[in-house]
Amino acid sequence: VVGADDFECRSCQFVYDPEKGDAVSGIAVGVKFQDLPEDYCCPTCGAGKLQFSSKGKVIAGFSQNQQYGFGGNSLDGGQKNLLIWSSFAVFFLLFMSGYLFH
Repeated sequence: VVGADDFECRSCQFVYDPEKGDAVSGIAVGVKFQDLPEDYCCPTCGAGKLQFSSKGKVIAGFSQNQQYGFGGNSLDGGQKNLLIWSSFAVFFLLFMSGYLFH
């Protein structure tokens, strides 16, 4: 899971990143979202903690191999399926276009 520590406000799209903290609310660097006080509010729009959702994204593949390749390992399962089937369609159209030159 990539970005599991980042949480985004659904009202204004403010992203709470524990590596940056929240200087406006007095939250120190390194405090995870789960460890924030229950009365924590978005510094931009004032929405409550319940209005935040995780920005975590599951990436298909083994986690230790995510940094290798030409970016293919950064795609999730749906993006890989789209890439595979669209390349099949392109090659099929190229094959069929050969008959037009007959």
